[in-house]
Amino acid sequence: MIDKTIPASEAVQQVKSNDHLVLAGMCSEPPTLIRELIQQRQRLENVTIYNMPLGTPCEYANPEWDQHFKVNSFLLSGGLKDSYKSGMTDYFPMNLSDIPEYMEQLRPDVAFIQCTPPDNEGNVNLGLSADYTLSLIQHAQLVIAEISHQLPWVNGRGTISSTGIDVFVKGSLPPNELPSAIPGDTEHKIAHYVAELIPDRSTIQIGIGSLANSIIGALKNKSDLGVHTGTFPEALIDLYENGVVTNEHKEINQGKIVATCLAGTQQLYNYADCHSNIELHPSDYTHSTATISQLSNFHAINSAVQVDLTGQINAEKIKDFYIGGVGGQMDFMRGAMASKGGKSIIALPSTAAKGTKSRIVPTLTSATSTKSDVHYVVTEYGIASLYGKTLAERKKELINITHLDFRDELTESF
Repeated sequence: MIDKTIPASEAVQQVKSNDHLVLAGMCSEPPTLIRELIQQRQRLENVTIYNMPLGTPCEYANPEWDQHFKVNSFLLSGGLKDSYKSGMTDYFPMNLSDIPEYMEQLRPDVAFIQCTPPDNEGNVNLGLSADYTLSLIQHAQLVIAEISHQLPWVNGRGTISSTGIDVFVKGSLPPNELPSAIPGDTEHKIAHYVAELIPDRSTIQIGIGSLANSIIGALKNKSDLGVHTGTFPEALIDLYENGVVTNEHKEINQGKIVATCLAGTQQLYNYADCHSNIELHPSDYTHSTATISQLSNFHAINSAVQVDLTGQINAEKIKDFYIGGVGGQMDFMRGAMASKGGKSIIALPSTAAKGTKSRIVPTLTSATSTKSDVHYVVTEYGIASLYGKTLAERKKELINITHLDFRDELTESF
């Protein structure tokens, strides 16, 4: 194998003004390459950076550097808040299933990715995420890969020939981590209700965060669950190790936990390393309705910022600021609707702002997911069953799971 490894400074020197640069998604943003890009910013103008960050600091999104960098983001994390407000960052509302195809349309000038060192056959593994990275590698004009010895080698479709990489750089920084969030009493109450909706032998999709961790914990008495999800959270390890998750009743990828990325600490990364029953696949497979519809009893469990009285879901915006992205929510909700015996579940606390604002509101001005794709909405006050219900019936169901302080106000709103 030809050694294509060069210093980071030399590799990043190939980025030019006005380039479109795409970073690997989620926890896979390559930290050494990004640090070098920032070091070289003074020679660059109007470089457009595309990202989908999770657990990453997004240091390049400094509003003072807006003459050097612009950011187009598929996921507005906290590290982008100031740059979004300043206008340096713009938001891309796009389903995760569609991003690989968008890479083909974009044909970016440069890709920054992470990978493991090559094996004896000259193959590398993408480690923490497959999502849109395979498509990015295929369609970018220049692919620069940061080699990290701390990345796991994860089975699935994340193994590629090193011939697909133009330049390698030795990484000097550890991969990004996302520590587990600790749930509170409200999350535990919600999780109890969600668990009631999940029968044995179901296949589940679930996200990350304190509520997701609590729901995962509430499933400990279930049996023979399968997992087909977007982000693999660290809390799932216990369910697998205790035999709750077996994946034996999945019609496809039987026996395998399937995700598109890992999001956790080095403990999760080490666990997934060469694990025979954990696979990462591109998001145009994991999030495709055609894929999910082959799984019976698929239960999509997602959260939201707000739900209105018709059942519309806002999962990305607080006031005028986007706090996340479309992500895979709509993909998985649609998939659940297409699955025989499937259910789409939205779980959220009934209030925000320390109990001063209701998360269930009369109407939404901005919706992430449609009212026709929701089976159940769950708060700490119970379960609202929306599927097959009229608008009037939905309103009654949702008011019944609203915080007591806001029920009269919502009742008077219609």
